[in-house]
Amino acid sequence: MNQKPNIEILKEPKGFIKGIELFITIFAFATVAGFVGSFQFKVNCQVNPQELLSRDVKGKFYYPFNSITLYTAADGRFCANETETSEEYTLDMNYKSESQYFVFTGVVSMLFVLVALVYYVLFEDRAKEATSTDVGLFSFPVVDFVVTIVLVIFWFTSAIAWASALSGLKDATSKDKILSDHPTCANTEVTKCAWVFGATYGAATVSVVFGFLNFFVWGGNLWFLFKETPWHSPRSSGARGKESVPQEPPIQDTPPASAI
Repeated sequence: MNQKPNIEILKEPKGFIKGIELFITIFAFATVAGFVGSFQFKVNCQVNPQELLSRDVKGKFYYPFNSITLYTAADGRFCANETETSEEYTLDMNYKSESQYFVFTGVVSMLFVLVALVYYVLFEDRAKEATSTDVGLFSFPVVDFVVTIVLVIFWFTSAIAWASALSGLKDATSKDKILSDHPTCANTEVTKCAWVFGATYGAATVSVVFGFLNFFVWGGNLWFLFKETPWHSPRSSGARGKESVPQEPPIQDTPPASAI
């Protein structure tokens, strides 16, 4: 017999919180994976007392944050007294593992929430009808509870790692760091570099906030999931039936009044 999807489960805590988890999970990892930072500075070269050569340099960095790409002028020359340089130049960074760990946690969490929602909406009622009232140790409520514990740990550690990496990323893409690491700007005898604008980190900062928000929401959901497990309220029909039947005290015959 075909059974209609149980949409009402979305109004219950375990279904409603799953919807919240799905939204903030996608927002957290998508903000990191889609983040693009950019900056720009000018390289001014005094070719001779009568000629000043100026070139714009634009920089970009993005997920997985393992390098910064710098784009120079089309002719590839900063100063007339320099040999030709490539149009594209990269500076190495080392924040790949932290960002990938954060995105991995988000993607795994999103996939698990989708699986859980599909089960609760389409299959939970069928599973209850096909089995007894016992909640086994390998039932989906137990799996949901255990996996959520693991994901809570993942969210906590990945949010801390990404917050630390973001702080280092800001330093690595700061004005002083970029100008000191660029080979042309380092030669201050023939060039002077002027900072035009720096990168903004609003979206990346929001992703850190949502990382810790995921930790609190997933952690808070553990209580509602725990209530569905056999460790909180065993639902064995046999045991409950025995406990629910009160036993009457034995009836004792009262002696006749004449015997007293």
